[in-house]
Amino acid sequence: MKDNSRNKKTNEQLAKSSVKKAVDGVYDLIMGNALFMLFNLHILLFLLFYNPTNIVMYYLYMAVLSLNLLPSYSALLYAVSRKRAEGKGIFKDFVKGYRENLKSSLLIGLLGAVLITFTLYNALFFYISEMNLVYVLLQLLIFFMLFTILATVPVMVHEKGTLKEVLGKTMNRFFRLMLGAAAAVVILLMSVYLGRIVIMTLIFGFALAAMAQNALYFRLLGQSQNRI
Repeated sequence: MKDNSRNKKTNEQLAKSSVKKAVDGVYDLIMGNALFMLFNLHILLFLLFYNPTNIVMYYLYMAVLSLNLLPSYSALLYAVSRKRAEGKGIFKDFVKGYRENLKSSLLIGLLGAVLITFTLYNALFFYISEMNLVYVLLQLLIFFMLFTILATVPVMVHEKGTLKEVLGKTMNRFFRLMLGAAAAVVILLMSVYLGRIVIMTLIFGFALAAMAQNALYFRLLGQSQNRI
């Protein structure tokens, strides 16, 4: 009887622990996602209230406003990768990740914004000139650059180093890192697209993208996540 009672109590404790972990995980996802959106609220306000009359200036404004995207996404990936038992809470982890990776992520984001904006300008010219093939190729190039920029994030977050070291490590493992970046972009695009219909995708989407990229980073590179 005592053994049965002890086993029953142990099972109840395990069940409660599993439920708590699940609830904590969902809470961290929601809060991390909310922090990312809060840090980029200016982009949403711009899209809602700015009425573009000049497409060139519109691209320029978007490039400037998007400079905070990579630092905040790096902070999000750092925050969702932290184990609750080791982390200090989703908010503190997010702020810590933002602060630690600000310099490298801002410089990479600036470089990416310049290249993507320049490509968009050229794509617009070829679109007006009805050179559709070149226009499509430039659109694909933009996606490639976006994947490349995102591929640097887990390297920045988990391996640190100077900007040159981060870029070097990214290039050395480029194709494996690109898989995680591509998965993150797909989740992000689906979240934004479906968010017009189901708001739940926006509540979780950005955090899920960061979590998926982080998991693929460790799986594809064969490293242990216990060292986070």
